[in-house]
Amino acid sequence: MSARTPSMRAAVLACALAAAGCTTTVARVPIRIPIPVPEPRRAPDPPARVLRTADDYLGVRYKWGGTSPSTGFDCSGYVQYVYGKEGVRLPRTSRQQAVAGTRRPTRWDAASPGDLVMFANPGEAVSHVAFYAGDGRILHSSSSGGGVRYDDLGTQRGRWYRERLVAVRRVSDRGPAIARGLLESLGLAEVRLDPPDRAPRP
Repeated sequence: MSARTPSMRAAVLACALAAAGCTTTVARVPIRIPIPVPEPRRAPDPPARVLRTADDYLGVRYKWGGTSPSTGFDCSGYVQYVYGKEGVRLPRTSRQQAVAGTRRPTRWDAASPGDLVMFANPGEAVSHVAFYAGDGRILHSSSSGGGVRYDDLGTQRGRWYRERLVAVRRVSDRGPAIARGLLESLGLAEVRLDPPDRAPRP
């Protein structure tokens, strides 16, 4: 292979410096090479950040039918409010929310932090919803717990929830919307508010 000419060496040097984002001179003409700026990362989906918002309302009292931190939350009112703060509109009750988002396997090891977990007494319809908080905990507005709180699924109280899991749903701001027509076709458009949970008191 023939030796590189001075102009070829200059071009190679220019390419190397360009990769490093430097200023170089070719044929006595300064060339400024801009340092590439990476594109900003898109914010994570709500399941990755929703718990930070949900945690802001720890201690808000339980109120049957409640949908506001100023008056209190029931379980689904709390979930609806928190996801609303993240720009995601969810239906009102836990039974309706059980068809929101994407279905996950109904197992605790399939749930990720921020996923919704639904509960029902044996032979009954869905009646309670919580956020899965990771590390074997849920975050929810519980009547038996007096309001918004974490519960450890490994405790005697947590066992009540652990044994009544009936659905895991993953909600995303880019996921499918829940249209009223779909809810009506499933007989879920008009359902009564969620009853208080009957877990053992803390």
